[in-house]
Amino acid sequence: MIQLILYFLIGSLAGISMGTVGVGAGVISIPLLTYCGMSINNAVGAGLFMQLLPQSLPGFYLYHKKGYIDYLSSCVVVLGSLVGILCGAYLITNDYISEKMLYKLLTILLIIVSIYYTKKSFFD
Repeated sequence: MIQLILYFLIGSLAGISMGTVGVGAGVISIPLLTYCGMSINNAVGAGLFMQLLPQSLPGFYLYHKKGYIDYLSSCVVVLGSLVGILCGAYLITNDYISEKMLYKLLTILLIIVSIYYTKKSFFD
């Protein structure tokens, strides 16, 4: 039961992050879920499920109302994302990328993103 409460809190934190800065499922929830004992593959699955509708639709609606969505650019990004998700999911589900390698890739991605936003926040 405590584990489920932790998962709920992680989901809430990811939702707040997603609604404010557009980042949540991958950057917030996956590291926290793995820290709480979930395997990285299950954490990625939970992140994908979270983004499916429950997390994105309410935020999308509110951003749409304010005119904050460039539909042409967004559609191009979504198409690229579909190709990327299919490729990434294929590599994971067919064991081309090990769980250990997935941890390394996530770590590298988080470091790069952290450096970028640190630079942008303090030096631009």
